[in-house]
Amino acid sequence: MMRNQLIYGLGRLAAVARQSEWAAGEREGLTPTQGEILRLLTARPKGMRPSAIAAAMNMTMATISDAVAALAAKEAVQKIAVPGDGRGVSLVLTRTGKTLARALQSGFEEVVSVLPERDQEAMLAVVSHAIRELQRIGKIAPQRQCTACRYFVRNAHPKSKSPHHCAFVDAAMADRELRLDCPEHEAIHAKLALNTL
Repeated sequence: MMRNQLIYGLGRLAAVARQSEWAAGEREGLTPTQGEILRLLTARPKGMRPSAIAAAMNMTMATISDAVAALAAKEAVQKIAVPGDGRGVSLVLTRTGKTLARALQSGFEEVVSVLPERDQEAMLAVVSHAIRELQRIGKIAPQRQCTACRYFVRNAHPKSKSPHHCAFVDAAMADRELRLDCPEHEAIHAKLALNTL
């Protein structure tokens, strides 16, 4: 019973977020997929290969190729050559793409904004755990999470309010400060990563 109610509730929250994103996308002349690609590239200023975008979004290459072609026609993305790979390209946002991305706030902003900070922190922990488990069983592409990063040390400072440590910035971290998408992330060996979760 509780499981069914949770599934229903998550579905309703996702519907609110989707409707908000679709409305924002329509105003800018973008499909939901195009909007998601722009948001993804915003967090990756050095760009991403189309295959990495497809993996991150759990979509087929054909779907991503169509969306990228439309974004290129709108001059929102630019293809740049990948050094050392004659046929490889990476996608980066253009100035137009950055402007469009700023207009496309995540639909979940509305959902999260109604929660007090303590509930946001609890939800972050639950979402982080769900992503790790889905990643472990192969249902989601590897994410740039703190817990799967070579710089992350879990419980380096026991009994502290900031028990974890990031060696990249050499600072203690509380659970609320852990990132699900960190630009400085460097993956550790998959087997080792699972042991740190």
